[in-house]
Amino acid sequence: MKNKSKIVLGIGSGFFAACLIGQAVTGYEIGWGPFRGLFKGFEGEVVAIEQKYDTNTRKGEIVFYGASNFRLWSEMENDLAEYKVQNHGFGGSTDILLMQYADRILYPYEPAIVFFQTGSNDYVELSGSDEEKVIACMARKKQMFQTFHEQLPETKFVVMSGLLLPGRSRYTVLTQEINRQLETLCAEHADYMTFVNAEDMTFDGENYAEELFISDKIHLNHEGQLRWCENYIRPAIEKVIQQYDLKELRK
Repeated sequence: MKNKSKIVLGIGSGFFAACLIGQAVTGYEIGWGPFRGLFKGFEGEVVAIEQKYDTNTRKGEIVFYGASNFRLWSEMENDLAEYKVQNHGFGGSTDILLMQYADRILYPYEPAIVFFQTGSNDYVELSGSDEEKVIACMARKKQMFQTFHEQLPETKFVVMSGLLLPGRSRYTVLTQEINRQLETLCAEHADYMTFVNAEDMTFDGENYAEELFISDKIHLNHEGQLRWCENYIRPAIEKVIQQYDLKELRK
């Protein structure tokens, strides 16, 4: 009996250690959570993107620009192999950082389509009421999209809804409100903006689909990435390609 208890305790300790190591690695890579002190900044990731995608030969494609749920999607190009796609996601980026690095990893590529994924990184550290946070976030987003459109007037934008995260469930209502306002903003600029609502992928109104996440319950695992891809992202790509006759984006 004692031996069995030791085995169970050992397995449990091993699992906990693995989770802790995984979260530490994530903190190091993207500046997330209690291990953000290990984070060394985004410069290395930005340089890696610049080196991977040559601006002379990779202009006019589909660029995914956003935070860690793009950044950690290592199989993106394989999962969307029929399209000319580039993964320019970096760490726990915010709208401010997306604007900061656009001169290096967005504008020079003159993308035909940009997929944007931002979310709770933009307000988890803001102070004030939820209403004040929504106002501040939307002001930044409007400025960001306006600036990007001025710099890339021919580019079509696909704005993914903020994911509803079991690891950040206290922000669910706030995220839903920002998603609602993002959808309205996209409708006001429907000539170049499309909104994709993926809220129901991870939350049905009562329960979160925790099986779609890694241990931190914030970042999608590959099963979650594939579901995101198949049910929301690929249909959006096809919609924009057909609407604007961009069939050259298919391989």
